[in-house]
Amino acid sequence: MAECTTRKNHMSAEEILRTEIIVNQALIDILIAKHVITEEELVNSIQNIKLDQEKLLNASNKIVSLKR
Repeated sequence: MAECTTRKNHMSAEEILRTEIIVNQALIDILIAKHVITEEELVNSIQNIKLDQEKLLNASNKIVSLKR
């Protein structure tokens, strides 16, 4: 019986992602409204994070040959 679950106990990946988007947008709206961060700072930060992630991804895709 303990293994029996209902739909209410599980969220799909889409539902989780949608919830994360809503929460992030709400936090961003609050930070901007309270003048903690400007939209320009936010955009710049997002661009920097994207560049960092691309660098990490590119570095992880490199094939390293081991010459013995």
